[in-house]
Amino acid sequence: MKNRVDWTDERLGSTVYEDMVSVLISRLHPQAQRIDGSGGDDGRDVQLPLPTGLEIFELKSFTGRLDEKSGRRRQVKNSLNNAAKHNPVAWHLVVPINHTDGELKWFNDLTAKYPFPCVWRGKDWLDSQMASYPELPRYYLEGSNDEIVSMMREINQEQAALTRGVTDLAARVRTLKDRLNSLDPHYSFGFEAHPDGSVKITVAPRYPGAERDRPITMGGAFQFPETEEGRKVAQAVHDTFNYGTATVVPGEYVKHVQINAPAGFGGTYEGGELRIGAAINTPPQELRVVLRIQDERGFVVAQLPLKALESTVGLRGGVLTLVDLNSTIKVTARFDTVTSRIKLHYDYHQPDGCLPGTLLPTVNFLREMKPERYFVMEVNGQEIGPPIDIPESGTDGYALPYKFLLLLADIQRISGVYFPMPKTLTTEEVDALGDAHAFLTNNTATGQWSELNLEVTVEGLSSPDMQQLEKDREARDVWLNEPLLVKLGDNTYMLGVTRKTLATVRVATWPEIPDEATPDTKVTVALKPGPDPSVTIAIFKPET
Repeated sequence: MKNRVDWTDERLGSTVYEDMVSVLISRLHPQAQRIDGSGGDDGRDVQLPLPTGLEIFELKSFTGRLDEKSGRRRQVKNSLNNAAKHNPVAWHLVVPINHTDGELKWFNDLTAKYPFPCVWRGKDWLDSQMASYPELPRYYLEGSNDEIVSMMREINQEQAALTRGVTDLAARVRTLKDRLNSLDPHYSFGFEAHPDGSVKITVAPRYPGAERDRPITMGGAFQFPETEEGRKVAQAVHDTFNYGTATVVPGEYVKHVQINAPAGFGGTYEGGELRIGAAINTPPQELRVVLRIQDERGFVVAQLPLKALESTVGLRGGVLTLVDLNSTIKVTARFDTVTSRIKLHYDYHQPDGCLPGTLLPTVNFLREMKPERYFVMEVNGQEIGPPIDIPESGTDGYALPYKFLLLLADIQRISGVYFPMPKTLTTEEVDALGDAHAFLTNNTATGQWSELNLEVTVEGLSSPDMQQLEKDREARDVWLNEPLLVKLGDNTYMLGVTRKTLATVRVATWPEIPDEATPDTKVTVALKPGPDPSVTIAIFKPET
C-alpha cells in the first residue's frame, strides 16, 4: 500500500504515535476532543461526544504481540475499566497490531462483561486511514515541516516574479498552495494574489483543537507613550491577550515581534504595523442566555432572551457577543475568570422595515435600565458572576419611544393593518395616529358642524331615505360612513371605517337633474344643521 507506515520505526515513540493518531481521529471526527494525559487521561486518550452518547478511543503504540507476559493486556484492561466509568456508548482500542485468533478471543472475553460495544482498530485499519491522510506520517515521521518551509520560500520567489508581470503565476501559486496543503496535517492554507504584487496568506485550523495540537504563539516588545492614544492602544493589546479580542498596533509602537507558527511563518519581525485578529470561537447552538434587570428588592422588572453570535477566548477570560431575537440590540459580555466579574456593553439599532411590535421587548428593556437597578446574566439556567450595576449614563430617553411603540403596535393589532416602523414622523402624523387609536379603542369624538355637501349619484337620489329627505327637507340622526385613513410620509393606510352621526339636518339645496344625466351621474345635496348641530364620530363595526 502506498505511503504505508512502518509502525516499528524507532522515531514512532508513544508520544509521536499518540499525537499522530489523535490528529487522525480529529480529522475523521471534527467533534473529537483530545484528553491531556499529563495528569492521567482516566481511560480516555480521545473522546467523541455525539448526540447518541460518548465514544472513547484508547491509543496504544504497542508493536509485537499483545501478551500477558509483557503487561500489555493488563494495561488495556485497566484502560477499559477506567473508560467504563464514563458510561460510553462505544470504546475503540487503536493499536498498530492485527490480532491473532488467541488475542481476539482474549479481547472478546475481556469486553463481554461491558454493556457497550468494544472495537479493536488494528494495523489494517490504521494503514487504510493513513493512506487517506498521507500528510500525517509525512509531518510526524518524514520531517515534512522542512519541505513546507522550503515551499514558503518558493512562494516568496513567486511573489517577486508576480511584480514583474508574469501572467501564469496564479496557476503556479495555486499549485504550490495545493502542495503545501498536502503536507501540513494541522492547518490549511489559502493564497490571494493582488495586482500590487502582494500575496495574502491565510492559515486556518483543519479541525477543532488543531491550535492545541500545534499552537501558534507570539511575543514581542512594544513601546507605548504616556499619551491618551498610547494608553488606549496598550489597553487594547492587553485585552487581546487577556480576552482574545482584535486590535491594531501602529508601527511606531512596535519594537519587534517573535512568532512561532507553522509552515515557516515564525521569526522575528522588526517594527511595522501589527494586526492581531480575534480568537473567535463559535458558541454551541444550545447555549441559552438571558439578561435580566432587577430592582433593589431583587424583583425582576425586565428580561431579554439573547442568542450568542460568537465568542473570543484569552488568557484571563473571554468575550461573548450576543443579540436579542430580533437583532435590535447587540450585547458584548466580557468575562474575567480572575475576578469572576462580567463587564457589559450594549448597542441599540433599529432595523429598517421592522414592525413596531418587534421593537417593544428591547425598548421596554432599555427604559427599565435605571441606576438603582442592576443586571443579572443567566446561562443555561444558571446565574453567572455577581450582579452588574447599571451606570448613570445612557439610561434615559426610552420612556416616550416605548409609549409610542405601544400605541403603534396597538393600532396594528386592533385594525389588523401592519406596516413598518416609520423612520421619521411629523407632529401632524403623531396627532393623526393618536386620533386613529382613540377611534379604534371605542372612544367617541363629538362636536358641531355647519355645512355638508353630500355627493350622490342620480340613481342614489331615488333611494327611500333620500326620497324621504327630499319630501321632508329635514331628518334626524343621519349617518355617513368614511374610511379611517392615516397618511405617514408617502404611504396612506386605511385602518377601518368611521361613522359620523348628525343629530339633525336640513336641506339647503336640492340638485337639479340635467336632461343628459345617467344613473351614474354624480350630483351634490347641500345640507345644513337643524335645531341640533351636534355630530358624533365613532368607529363603525359592521355586524358579522
